[in-house]
Amino acid sequence: EVSIFVARATAWSPSEPYLYDLKVSTPTDAVTSYFGLRTFALGDGPKGRRPLLNGNFTFLAGFLDQSWWPDGQYTAPTDEALAFDVEAVATFGLNMIRLHQKVNPERWYWHADRLGVVVFQDMVQKYGRASKATVPLFVSDAAAMVHGRRNHPSILQWTAFNEGDCWEVFDTPPHDVAGGVAPFKR
Repeated sequence: EVSIFVARATAWSPSEPYLYDLKVSTPTDAVTSYFGLRTFALGDGPKGRRPLLNGNFTFLAGFLDQSWWPDGQYTAPTDEALAFDVEAVATFGLNMIRLHQKVNPERWYWHADRLGVVVFQDMVQKYGRASKATVPLFVSDAAAMVHGRRNHPSILQWTAFNEGDCWEVFDTPPHDVAGGVAPFKR
């Protein structure tokens, strides 16, 4: 485990998507990466519970993105195509994308990180014949999704359930999808 002290840290946000460059090296190898710092919580405001990004009430507005390309279906044909939906957010005066039931390639999230686009990440759903036998598989896939994408500052929300035919099989308390991914908390 490594700790890094950042004096006078700049927080990542849609208005200032500040990313830190990172290089980790040993005598025989080196890796470069990046990271962003931010907090996300719910706070009590004058009109009820509201999202707090870096301690500030933040109105999040965006669109549902199914990441479909006519010339690649669910696979973007180019990096420009992969970035297109993320770049379009600001064009419409928005600051958020709900990525609908799909986990995109790492590069897509990098575009969201660098452009300051908040991501609400859906879990991929099981349609048809969901049962108690599919629950452990669903929880395992959710944990893998969170573990694989947890370091992106743009992802503020992980949505476990979207469709009724999936969540209805989680009928034994606790409805423990979040507990299944707890070891991967940030």
